[in-house]
Amino acid sequence: MKKYKHFQKIIAIAFLATFLSLFCVETAYASDLWDSYNVPSTRQKPRLLDNADLLNPEQEKDIENRLDALSEKRKSNICILTVKSHTGPIQDFADDYFDYNGFGADYNESGALFMLSMEDREWAISTSGDAINAFTDYGQDEMMDKIIPYLKTNSYYDAFVKYIEVSDYYLDLYSKGTPYDVDYRAPLTKQDYIRLIIISLGAGCIIGIIPIAIMASHLKTVHSKPAANDYRSHDGLVVSRHTDIFVRRHLARHLRQTESSGSRGGSHGGSSIHVSSSGHSHGGSHGHF
Repeated sequence: MKKYKHFQKIIAIAFLATFLSLFCVETAYASDLWDSYNVPSTRQKPRLLDNADLLNPEQEKDIENRLDALSEKRKSNICILTVKSHTGPIQDFADDYFDYNGFGADYNESGALFMLSMEDREWAISTSGDAINAFTDYGQDEMMDKIIPYLKTNSYYDAFVKYIEVSDYYLDLYSKGTPYDVDYRAPLTKQDYIRLIIISLGAGCIIGIIPIAIMASHLKTVHSKPAANDYRSHDGLVVSRHTDIFVRRHLARHLRQTESSGSRGGSHGGSSIHVSSSGHSHGGSHGHF
């Protein structure tokens, strides 16, 4: 009996030690990126945290300056996080990093975080506040189409610059009441109008010259006659055969509306919203590169 109780104590101690070690590891890892699971009232981290060491010191300083300038200009915390690895789903991790480091404390909780995790080569975008509507699902798809080619070639500085440029563009459109979405059409610029005029003139000239040239080629066998009788047929007009020829047919087609599940995340417009562990609403997306 004593041996049995002693064995039970050993198992309990081993279980407790394992639990505490796992808890300490998780707490230590989390505390490296946020102090606690409480949403602070002020921002705790710089807008760039390159824990995966993807940038050299000069690049890191430049990207941080760009993020600070854009955030202050657009009144929205635009951030970047890189890590070697992470725990749990990357979308949840990105949301928690944003919340528990107080990035929502400024600018009425508006902000966007771009995160890279290098172990599995994953990316995530987490948006908050007004940035949820500025970074629509379709807009995030389009943004990543521009960024992923840089990520695949390990051009991380260029990828971050592109993220900052597109974020500035999206926030500018949102401030004007026209967020970048499935139905957005960029207004024509002066250069666009000039290009359209040149194309129209060129197409008009080609369309006009070709039939004239064809008709002119058919007139090469025509020669003038000195008298009117030369143009007259002395045999008269004789109709010896009658034939009906089908000339043309007109067929009208009308598209029948059907239900569609959509192909891209933003096929129906707008932004998908989920709730993080802190209880805050976020938009976002994630994937691999």
